[in-house]
Amino acid sequence: MDLDVALREEEPDVPEEDDSTKITNKYEKWHKANRMTILIMKGAMSDTVRCGIADMESAKEFFASIEAKFKESDKAETGNLMNSLTTTKFVDGSAREHILGLIDIATKLNALDVAISDPFLVHLALNSLPSEYSQLKSTYNAQKEKWDLNELIAICVHEHKIREKQGC
Repeated sequence: MDLDVALREEEPDVPEEDDSTKITNKYEKWHKANRMTILIMKGAMSDTVRCGIADMESAKEFFASIEAKFKESDKAETGNLMNSLTTTKFVDGSAREHILGLIDIATKLNALDVAISDPFLVHLALNSLPSEYSQLKSTYNAQKEKWDLNELIAICVHEHKIREKQGC
């Protein structure tokens, strides 16, 4: 449907009467996409949010206005992410998804110029595991070599499958 044309491309100039059909079609396509994009964005919002955002002629400007209203302070976001990273504990479900969630948080922190190294994340992930994984933690600490995140995920998934078979 090419609705993203209004977000990707600049508004074309109003065609002159002697302009080609191609230029006229491009102009009409952009304006139709712009109207539709704005309508879709407005339709996806609650009335409260929609009323708090000024009407704009261009979908790109409207999107920027929405972004400005919801922009979070980098400091606040860093604090929230650090809190999530350090307090998240594995309760149940997939060990892989739990560790991937920690990696996602670390990636967001790295984007905010808060360096989270992989070895630190491995230790943090191990510490977030419940006591049932204490033997795995001891094994890691007893080895000279360090695991990377991919190895940790594979080992945790293997350990989880063993625990399921044993009925733990």
